[in-house]
Amino acid sequence: MMNSFPYYDNLREKSVGFTPIFQGNHLGRNLHRYDAPAGEDDSMFVMCHIPLFLRYTEMSGDDFRDNSALAYGGSAGAMLAMHHFNTGNGVIVKDIEGINNTCPIRFTTEIFDTQASPIPAVRGLTEMLTRSTASVFQPQPCAVMGTLYSSVSTKFATVTGVYDLLQVAPGASSDLLDNEAQYPLFSRTHPSDGGSAKLLPAYLQDVLNVTNFAIVYIADDGYGLSFVHVVQDYAKSHNTNVLSVPLSFYPHPTKEQIKSELEVLLKSDLNYVLGVFFSDNYAMIMEAAGELGVAGPGKMWLFCGAIGEYLYDQAQDFEIDSVLAKATYGNAVITDGGGAPGTTEHQNFVEVWKQMGEDTETLDYINLKQPLSPGGEPFTFNRTSAFFQKVPNHVALFSYDAIIGMGISACQAAIAANSTFTENDVFSGKDHHTSFLDIDFASASGEVRIGPTTFSRNESSTYYVVSNILDISSTKDTVSLQGEEYAFFDALVGHWKIFDGDDGPRQFIFSDGTFNLPPQIPEVEEDMNLISTGVRSFCLTLSVLTLVASAGFLIYTMKMRNKSVIKMAQPPFLAMICAGTMIMASAIIPLSMDEGVAVSQSALDASCSMTPWFFSFGFTITFVALFSKLWRVNKVIDAARTFRRVTITVPDVLQPLTVLIMCNAIILLVWEGVSPPHWERIPIEINRFGRVVSSEGSCTSENGIAYIAALLVINGIALILACYQAYIGRDIKTELNESSYICMAMICIFQACFFGVPLLFISSSNQSAYLYVATSICFVICMATLSFIFVPKIIAQESRDVGTQQFLPNASGVSQHSSQLSVRGRSSVLSSHQPTMPSSLLQLRAAHRAAKMNTSQNEMTIIVEEPTMSGIDGA
Repeated sequence: MMNSFPYYDNLREKSVGFTPIFQGNHLGRNLHRYDAPAGEDDSMFVMCHIPLFLRYTEMSGDDFRDNSALAYGGSAGAMLAMHHFNTGNGVIVKDIEGINNTCPIRFTTEIFDTQASPIPAVRGLTEMLTRSTASVFQPQPCAVMGTLYSSVSTKFATVTGVYDLLQVAPGASSDLLDNEAQYPLFSRTHPSDGGSAKLLPAYLQDVLNVTNFAIVYIADDGYGLSFVHVVQDYAKSHNTNVLSVPLSFYPHPTKEQIKSELEVLLKSDLNYVLGVFFSDNYAMIMEAAGELGVAGPGKMWLFCGAIGEYLYDQAQDFEIDSVLAKATYGNAVITDGGGAPGTTEHQNFVEVWKQMGEDTETLDYINLKQPLSPGGEPFTFNRTSAFFQKVPNHVALFSYDAIIGMGISACQAAIAANSTFTENDVFSGKDHHTSFLDIDFASASGEVRIGPTTFSRNESSTYYVVSNILDISSTKDTVSLQGEEYAFFDALVGHWKIFDGDDGPRQFIFSDGTFNLPPQIPEVEEDMNLISTGVRSFCLTLSVLTLVASAGFLIYTMKMRNKSVIKMAQPPFLAMICAGTMIMASAIIPLSMDEGVAVSQSALDASCSMTPWFFSFGFTITFVALFSKLWRVNKVIDAARTFRRVTITVPDVLQPLTVLIMCNAIILLVWEGVSPPHWERIPIEINRFGRVVSSEGSCTSENGIAYIAALLVINGIALILACYQAYIGRDIKTELNESSYICMAMICIFQACFFGVPLLFISSSNQSAYLYVATSICFVICMATLSFIFVPKIIAQESRDVGTQQFLPNASGVSQHSSQLSVRGRSSVLSSHQPTMPSSLLQLRAAHRAAKMNTSQNEMTIIVEEPTMSGIDGA
């Protein structure tokens, strides 16, 4: 009967009516055209042979071990899919309803045990590819389903790519297999590690609110490496911290070696761990972890799907109260559950699955197809009807999807290639693969859709389940532990849901036997290297002292501006000096800001911008005032030496101030507009979990050094000009001897800058030291200027007020001392005008023709009368 499972196998066995599409000595992919003899129901169809490469056994030491549970389910699911496709049965997948009437392709199969190794798998495929084109009962393949493991598929997929064979795997999840250049015809109905691996940390974060965890993986395995890379990328993008703990398993390690590698986990104090390894490694790793204290009560391990077969699909017996039993109990396994519960497709699949076990003919056919035990080992892979009464495993569902997808895509590829199925006229394996990437149908495992940028199934369309490992039975000596379903990932809504229990949503039981979540790692108190309270208080005190001193001297200047000493000292310039030092001292206030006193980023950014404005403007105003005072006096004295009348007003000497202020403003405005200074906190020490242990905050700016250098040049010009004027006026003797005091102030300031500026760069990594040095420089500049400018004048003024110094009034109303300027070398100047005049006479005439100096707050005028020969002769 056409509706029976073995129908097309029986047809092949007759070998009548079959013609190979590729004939002769063709090596590789092939199909057979079947033209039915007259009188049969079938007319013409094309037979495509799809062998199944699954792991039934694997080597354990020198012997093979039976691991056929998943493989048997996968083979049964694949044969069910072939039966449904061949007969157009859409009970599970509506898209294939009646497809046998529109598409002439039919499937047959055979099963090969890969033994979890690429060598026997590739050897078996090679044997199939080299079969005779005329062999109908044992034909060459037209496509391949398998394998389950990435370590096998990475080698196997290279061969299928060479021989133009579409390969679809129901497992083999390594991201490496998404490489089109190396594996051009590979695809899978199982999500890649890149997709499924995201769910483990997502479950910890979204369901358990855990953001600090470790991942233990096998460093010598591509599966573990692929998994850990995805988890690390997830951690970076989701603000979680992960500690990677690699274990070396090749060659076989001892338990002590495993414990040594797990020491880093012990030191971390982490209580949540992702376990990415296989059932073969489980006992040794978890026993070592239990003995070390990183597994068991107070800890939680979340195992990947590779452990699902070991602790989810079946129970495991442990010695009661053993270290391994305690290290296993209360943990979780997250695995691809396969079926999408609640959907019509899944319910129908489960029903048909049970019917397969109840149908003796179908069950016998499936058992007959199972491979022989390798090496003559007496394994029997057959199952009874009891196997089909359980919920089908995920490999069964993904294998069903793989075959259905290969069938739909084969029909589409045949249409796209206009295949006539005559000699050499059939769609290629590349065509088949291209069509497979476009499949999209609803099945028992959800919506089967291949990722747009990979060859893998989209993880969002897959059903995942989290199981809670609990004891299901026990005896006097042993306890049986198995994962019980706790939560599942609902692909339709995109988040986790808790299964319902008898009394509402199920509760997770942790390793200590309670419902209480273990705590995460202790919080790390970040050392922010804030400015210490003592340093900040000291520096602000200096700032306040400078501000008070500046304000005091300014008030004194305004109050005493009509007094003779202050009047001679030019009050406008004294007021400018006070204003400049006040502005400069104010720069200390924003400079002392950090998170210790400012909580908002905007406040810290504003403080970064204010500091250079305050300091540069204050510095410029102060030193232009000093420069102007000295320049004004020097101009007067220079005029006196050449017997000229000059008038110098305050606006005349303020021109340098205007130029320098504009230059500073332009630089600062460009700085603010292009790359404004902002506060940035930079980690300087990060622990192994990616958490900041120590950091430092500072004002930063892109290309900030260039702007600072420009300000230093501009303000350095002000300092140099002031120093120059002090130097050329060093021999001028006035009543207050002002040039000498200014010169001393300049020396102090120069020394402060010379030694202080390098210290600023040296201490830039320590905010307290940086603030202290910057404040000290500012304090010395301001106080030295104020002290040397104002203190001598105050003393002189007080002396005059109490009558401690005698003054002789002259005709102009200004004291004789204030109107006479003694200039070294005056006699030599005068003698240059009258070389024949006796020096005593010159001195007498010079004294007689005293210089008249009118001093006010706004201008200084000096009138020097030229000596005449007649006057001298008359004398």
